[in-house]
Amino acid sequence: MNIYRIAWAAVLASGLVATSTGLRAAEGKVKIQDSNINASANDKTFGYVERADKLIGKQVRSSDDEKLGKIENLVIDLESGRILYVVVGSGGILGAGEKKIAVAPAVFSDTRGDSVRLNVDKQKFHGAPEFTKDIDKPAERAQAGFVKNVYSYYGQSPWWQDGTPASEGSFNNVQKANDLIGMKVHNVSEQVMGKVENLAVDLAGGRVVFVTLAPDRSLDLGNNLYALPPNALTLSADRKFLVSDLSKEKLGTAPHFAKESWPDLSNSAFASQVYRFYGKQAYFEGSSSLRPTGTEKERLYPEKK
Repeated sequence: MNIYRIAWAAVLASGLVATSTGLRAAEGKVKIQDSNINASANDKTFGYVERADKLIGKQVRSSDDEKLGKIENLVIDLESGRILYVVVGSGGILGAGEKKIAVAPAVFSDTRGDSVRLNVDKQKFHGAPEFTKDIDKPAERAQAGFVKNVYSYYGQSPWWQDGTPASEGSFNNVQKANDLIGMKVHNVSEQVMGKVENLAVDLAGGRVVFVTLAPDRSLDLGNNLYALPPNALTLSADRKFLVSDLSKEKLGTAPHFAKESWPDLSNSAFASQVYRFYGKQAYFEGSSSLRPTGTEKERLYPEKK
């Protein structure tokens, strides 16, 4: 069994593949319910969506219009499709040298234009949890305890809490946005399908709406970008690339657009097509009976039906 099948077998054994009954993490991991179960009304809305590479680098301002720094990164859990927190670099503006501050997504009140705004003042921002070098390690970034502390500081409720302490466990497929962009995507047959070109994100809503894939030239699919739900991608065993259940034929019929002609990202119609194509539940559409075409095991290992 090669590392591709090992990665997918681990996913299947842990019950991490999305279905309408929800996502259940392996022991020691955060338990993540389906995004529509016990979700608030705000969780189901489709907000202002933009490209991650356009968002990173934007200036951040406080509720009283003070400069706070710039967005340096987004820390994302692909399994749940959530932005766990945003890393803001102060650039010395806070008067204590360079600091990196972790901010809960819902604290952003306005993300349009050349700058984004937080609904906290400079003093509140100054005392927020820092994204230190010790936190900026794969295992530490994923710890629920740190994410819970960030949410608590800003008065936000942990969305993943479900009968167990929100500080226990870790998230399962946590990446920094600038590491994801450019990461290669393989399929379970060890074929390179392409690389992550970008992410479409709703910052204030804390969501990764979809991931865009630039297909490998060997597939001869033109100068197009192909959209995938975030939970259609898992991390390889060596953490060096992503794995998805794709083939040239499947990708060729998937929702896509010309690289130089992005759709209106804040219109949910295209995103809905993406989720339907992959048989995933769209968080912004409420409950649904969507199912993949056959079980994951049947599609990945048809000889074992």
